[in-house]
Amino acid sequence: MASELALVKAAFEHVKTLERLYGDSIPSVAIEQGFRFNGEKVLLMNRAGGIFKPRQMQHGVLSIKTTIPRKGASANIYNDHSVDDGYYQYSLQQGDPYGGRNKCLWQAFENKQPFIYFHAIAPAVYQALWPCFIEDISAVDGYAKILVGSVQSNGLSDEGNYPVPNEIESRYLVRETKVRLHQSSFRAAVLGAYKSRCAITGIAEPRLIEAAHIVPDSQVAGNQLVNNGIALSNLHHRAYDRNLLGIDGDYRIHISSDIREHSSNDFLDRAFIVCDKQVLRLPVSKELYPDRDSLAERFEVFCA
Repeated sequence: MASELALVKAAFEHVKTLERLYGDSIPSVAIEQGFRFNGEKVLLMNRAGGIFKPRQMQHGVLSIKTTIPRKGASANIYNDHSVDDGYYQYSLQQGDPYGGRNKCLWQAFENKQPFIYFHAIAPAVYQALWPCFIEDISAVDGYAKILVGSVQSNGLSDEGNYPVPNEIESRYLVRETKVRLHQSSFRAAVLGAYKSRCAITGIAEPRLIEAAHIVPDSQVAGNQLVNNGIALSNLHHRAYDRNLLGIDGDYRIHISSDIREHSSNDFLDRAFIVCDKQVLRLPVSKELYPDRDSLAERFEVFCA
């Protein structure tokens, strides 16, 4: 068990590295490369199945995953996540609830063994939740209750185990991860609509592109639409949020007088002034265009 916990800890460290590179949007191709442990390549997940235990582990599970099929990936509503209070509900594989890959979940439950939950936010794109634990399994209902632990306290305890969160901690951490999943899913959907290009400059480096809300997230009830977002570079996103640039209902860009006052600055000229009165680079699909009424309402705030 101790050697398997060492492998799990090495997997957590590798996921940390992936998060530093990709944030909360880790592509499956990066996950599938696995990592090195004791001179061997260890896989992190199985492309075909949701419950995964590498050959180097005798018992338990290293990761579980949910997926979003590529069919319908351009849907106008991004994928929001249903989370029960205090835990995630994960379905068992069909068939024998105690056999097959389900057996790995029972072992992880009995040993209080931590693992990684790769939660899909777009087709072939995942956010990693870790360390996770199984609180309970219902063979009758066919699902496991997944708790989320704190990344900040993911070290081994004096007993050689990872600390399982109590109910209060888990409720807080599940709410926190739900917000992250919500934001990551929205970003993935918006960047997918714009092919990861800034709608103002055309910059195509995904690590510099963000999903700007037209109507602020706090004011949107229920599932958001992709057309409440615009893919912008982080610089232009910040300028849009601070009303240093506006976008009217005809998708035309307007630069504020505050920036114009510094028009002698070559960088500002290239980043902003040349964009004035230009039209946004829009998605291919018209159903994903920014909502005109929302833009017009937001533009009134800019003008004021």
